[in-house]
Amino acid sequence: MGALIDTNVVLDALAQREPWAHEAQDLLFLAACGKLELYLSGSTITDVYYLVHKYVTHDRARSAEIVDTLMQSLPVVNVGMRECLFAAHSRIGDYEDAVVAEAARSARLSHIITRNVDDFAYSEVPAITPHDYLALHVKGY
Repeated sequence: MGALIDTNVVLDALAQREPWAHEAQDLLFLAACGKLELYLSGSTITDVYYLVHKYVTHDRARSAEIVDTLMQSLPVVNVGMRECLFAAHSRIGDYEDAVVAEAARSARLSHIITRNVDDFAYSEVPAITPHDYLALHVKGY
């Protein structure tokens, strides 16, 4: 069963944010190679586009290329009305995190991969750090 990658992990990989970049890049690489079954949420895609455009590229076409590459590498789980409504009534304090948790639950995924495990304490889908996920699924990691 697959796992959903939280927005912060994607941004760690793209922005090479230390000390988390290496593990985040390993996750994306292994998923792109078909070694791990990882997913993005639709809300992560919109967040990544916005942040990349505003702080990095300042160019719509280049920002779209980055998002296109992500979506070609990892499947995207839907974030629709149901996920948004459930998130609005979630015990998870941050709405964006609640949407991610609901997307993972709707897609019946096994984990949410995030640096902020405590933010998902009330999620039905357990949260796990990138390091712990890699150690669990990649022999010798």
